[in-house]
Amino acid sequence: MKIAIVGFGVSGAALLLSLSTSGKLNADTQVDIFDPNNEPAVGLAYGKDSDHLLLNAFPTAMSLNPKNKYDFSQWLSTHYPKYDAKADLVPRQLFGEYASERLSPLLEKENIMHYKKEIVDATVLNNSSSPSYQLEDTDGEQYGTYDYLFFALGNPPYKDFYELKGHDNYIHHPYPVVEKLKDIERDAKVAIIGSNLTAFDLVNYLSHEANLEQPIGIFTVLPYFNSLRVPPYQGSALHYSLDKSWIEEEIHKNKGVLPLDGIIDAITYDLKTNNINIEAIHTHYGPGNLEETYHAYVKEEHPELSKLQGYIALLSGYLGDLYMSLSKKDQLRYHLDYAPLFGHYQVQLAPDAVANMYQLWKQDHLFVVPDLIDIDKENSFVLKSQSGQTYEADVVINASGFEFNPDHIEDYNPLLKNLLDKGFLLDKDKKGILVTWPECQVINQRFGQLDNCFFIGPWVSNTHYANNNVKALVEKANEIVTNFMMI
Repeated sequence: MKIAIVGFGVSGAALLLSLSTSGKLNADTQVDIFDPNNEPAVGLAYGKDSDHLLLNAFPTAMSLNPKNKYDFSQWLSTHYPKYDAKADLVPRQLFGEYASERLSPLLEKENIMHYKKEIVDATVLNNSSSPSYQLEDTDGEQYGTYDYLFFALGNPPYKDFYELKGHDNYIHHPYPVVEKLKDIERDAKVAIIGSNLTAFDLVNYLSHEANLEQPIGIFTVLPYFNSLRVPPYQGSALHYSLDKSWIEEEIHKNKGVLPLDGIIDAITYDLKTNNINIEAIHTHYGPGNLEETYHAYVKEEHPELSKLQGYIALLSGYLGDLYMSLSKKDQLRYHLDYAPLFGHYQVQLAPDAVANMYQLWKQDHLFVVPDLIDIDKENSFVLKSQSGQTYEADVVINASGFEFNPDHIEDYNPLLKNLLDKGFLLDKDKKGILVTWPECQVINQRFGQLDNCFFIGPWVSNTHYANNNVKALVEKANEIVTNFMMI
């Protein structure tokens, strides 16, 4: 049996570990891994970089081991006891160090080979019930044939809202920051586009390491910030209704779909049973500007928000099942009416990063423009706001989120570009890659569903909804390996 894993970031690492813990990685199974990165299992997100880049999840939610959800936190306690492994948001590169340590013993096995090659093409070799696959790298060398093929290709490219790619002093992809931002001059006027987690990374790094003389500008189209991550909920077990059995029962009752109203009713019941007053929480912690966001958290305990975040953590484990059970109409209604509210509490900011940004703002070392509409490139960058103000910048750094439309891949990922062009892969409504649910099997233009070819990671988040965290990726990798690999 021959297996290929293309990509060796978190998703690829999770697949290899799941093969090992499931018992399917026996002496008769050859696994070939393809990734040009010298750091196995970390990808850009967790590679060697600045300690000022923090995880936005607690270590207890970051295990790569599907059999031990506390594997990372236990490793952290042993290797870095200065951190609270239950409650600290630690530097991201520590997770990369942990991942490399966990994967290195597997890579020493005779039946596992890590090719530091970039794969640019894949071919289905036959149209049988179990097709095989051949891969090709940038030098034209071919590999295969493979009985199982996994694509684990990491994050999509960053969006280029203002068509700045190619311009001098525009940094489109800012990681690793110690490399991408090292040449910024001290007297440069720096503008960051976006107010998401990446923007906080950039401000944290620049304010501590770059010693800039000019205030940093944050330019965004969203006039508010997400909620902050507070210490984990430590109370009694929360009541939670929406598990897989509840989902299946409701789908059966409603002729194959799960009504959004039924989900809302169940969540409302759970919140009431758990004494979580969402209205009161939203009044205090709802979307606000930087000052409002900071003052909602400073010098306070947050037991109610902690309980809500604990409930959201339970709900997050079933988001894919819930989302894929909705009708198209209810999916649209969810995105319009509920996704912004849910996202505000699910995507959580590191309190230290917010406090740092607030102090910079108070000291006039940072300013926020919440109504950016356009950017012109002349001798320098000119950023224009809806209110009619203009701002000059010498350097613009992109933090505007990922571009999931495969039409905009360009040269970012030659493999995806080739596979989409020839129909090996299909896109899903211009929002990522089309796969089956829950198996994440590839849909091919010629052969239909490929039962032994899988795609995992953020590119399939329009099917595997809200899968952009380690826990979700590890759980899905283990589910695929355990339940859908017929070996």
